[in-house]
Amino acid sequence: MAQIAKIKLNKEIYGSKGTIDSLDTDFKELKIKKYTVGEFFDLYRDLFFEIEKEGRLSHTTIIAKSTEYAGTPPNPKDQTILDLQESIKQLQWDIDSIEEKHPFLLNNETVIQSRNEPSLRYYIQSGRRRQIKDNNVFNLLKKRSGFSTDTPNEDFSVLLNADAIMGILPGPDINSQTDLNLDIAYINRFTPGLDKDDPLSNIKITIKKTDLRSNISIPEINNYNPMVNIEEPPPTPDALNLSSIINSNSFNESNASLNNYRYKTNS
Repeated sequence: MAQIAKIKLNKEIYGSKGTIDSLDTDFKELKIKKYTVGEFFDLYRDLFFEIEKEGRLSHTTIIAKSTEYAGTPPNPKDQTILDLQESIKQLQWDIDSIEEKHPFLLNNETVIQSRNEPSLRYYIQSGRRRQIKDNNVFNLLKKRSGFSTDTPNEDFSVLLNADAIMGILPGPDINSQTDLNLDIAYINRFTPGLDKDDPLSNIKITIKKTDLRSNISIPEINNYNPMVNIEEPPPTPDALNLSSIINSNSFNESNASLNNYRYKTNS
């Protein structure tokens, strides 16, 4: 009869403390690896063309997330656009700084006054009427023109009717002597009725330049005839009695037939 071999099994039993001290409890096979930023971009370059353009895991998602975090990257053309816009503003300022001229009233010399309302006085600058609201400024302009302050306003100012004054483009009011030195561009850009504190200041008012040469209050120079509106006085009764007309012309004193005076050719 064959003998059965005996196998001896040894079993070690650990307590809870001994288990922690003696056994490795980490799952190395399931541990998530931490990638560096460099490794991420290496993977991004390797998988660049395998990533979908659109979708949940796509280039579009990467761009959206990056933009949300870092903001929109600057466009190189944006600075060019800003530079061009500044150039346009400067060119417009240079254009607006060109002094305009009124066809009849000289700039920086003419003071006009309303014929019907003497308190309305204006100074012509860049072809526009600027209302003078300070008497000291008005007297200063008198002195600049060689007049004394005692000179009657009518002798110093150009008197115009209201309709003629309204035919001149308005400019900003003159409230002090400093306003006389206002830049021409500000005068040319002036639009009446606008106030920076007014909620309606964004409403633009377009004013058409009036050609005073065709203004109904000023006759056109080329077609002006001063005799048109002058009526001849009616004739006197004596002028209506016509005396007999006496022919004093020696040509036909004998009342001969005109046939006698015809040119005769030589036969």
